Amino acid sequence: MGDDIDARAIAERIRILIGDQMVGRTELALHLGVTEFALRRTIDTTSPRPTLDVLAAVVREYGVDPTWLVFGEYDAATHRVSLEAGLSFTGRDIATLALSKLRRDELRPKLLRTFF
Repeated sequence: MGDDIDARAIAERIRILIGDQMVGRTELALHLGVTEFALRRTIDTTSPRPTLDVLAAVVREYGVDPTWLVFGEYDAATHRVSLEAGLSFTGRDIATLALSKLRRDELRPKLLRTFF
């Protein structure tokens, strides 16, 4: 697994998941429990800036593995944990996942560039 968090790849995976729901972004944001601004920012095609809240909402709503969503590679263990957490899976859980997968010396700049 690479050590990079690719915001464009994350945005593309989310766009694939939401498919035709792209038309009703306001309704989709409400359904996910996030702001429309955060959703638009996360899935922007030019310069996406994923938010932890949107990523957590996508994991909860679509039942996807958070490791796949963030890094593009499936991990049965993190998928199981997220499914067991259900509605209580949060943005903090996404950040913890990223912390556990990235090397410490490069962590802060990558998280800041990607999520903030």
